[in-house]
Amino acid sequence: MKRCHANFYTIYQKWVGFLDPSAADDDLKAGTNVEIPLWLAESLQSRRPPLVSVDLPKIYKDAYREILNADACTVDMHKLGQYFYELGCYVAKHDIKGEVAATLENTFKQRFRMLLSASVSTDTLSTMQPLSASERKRAAAAASSENALSAWLQRGDCPLTTANMVANHRKRKRAEMEMF
Repeated sequence: MKRCHANFYTIYQKWVGFLDPSAADDDLKAGTNVEIPLWLAESLQSRRPPLVSVDLPKIYKDAYREILNADACTVDMHKLGQYFYELGCYVAKHDIKGEVAATLENTFKQRFRMLLSASVSTDTLSTMQPLSASERKRAAAAASSENALSAWLQRGDCPLTTANMVANHRKRKRAEMEMF
């Protein structure tokens, strides 16, 4: 069993050497920095002993967090990362301090207000900074809902009226207030 285990790591190390195109050997040296997909880094880190240490992607590091916390509405989210929120949720579990999750929440709150107000008028939405994929979906859904509400209100065939239960409830409350 031990021999098979040792062979697995030997093969594994040779395979990992191909991840660095500048490597001369099939094996990576300790301390080598290589950009690999997050799913692969996570599986390599979960081994005992861990084979890699995972750093946060640059868009979730301090410099970008400061920009996003200052004014997220001015940031080109498409350029920063088309799937900024989705990747951020995945990356947040590797952030020990919890700063990534707080930045994601703050960024979403700031940009959601902007998206909501811009969805009322389509000309404002087109003048905004490019949006991430999830923001585009939310903006399209908000614009669609706004258009449907406007069309329903303009139809006028079903005006809103107060329900009898609500009207009777108000009368009872008023009667009770007059008693005291």
